[in-house]
Amino acid sequence: MIRPLEYCVNTQHINASIDTIDNRIVELLALRKTYLNKAKVLQDDTDNEQNRIKNISSNQATLAKRFDLPVEFVRAIFQEIDNYFNQDYTTRGYEQQ
Repeated sequence: MIRPLEYCVNTQHINASIDTIDNRIVELLALRKTYLNKAKVLQDDTDNEQNRIKNISSNQATLAKRFDLPVEFVRAIFQEIDNYFNQDYTTRGYEQQ
């Protein structure tokens, strides 16, 4: 459970909320992977792919600003996510535990 900050009265409350957030991040990454896989199946126009990449990059900057995070930090996170999902998992040292 993510407890609103105003109701966090000790570090146990904060740690439990952070654990929930971390679990949701991983859950959403797995869901993102399933959507990317579906997109690959449906993809039929490489010119559209180039446009999509430009739009995603622009969207990352917008999201970073909306949530008051550094644009380069958000772009770096998404670049790492994309690198992971677009390569052989073992070629860069990523192995499932």
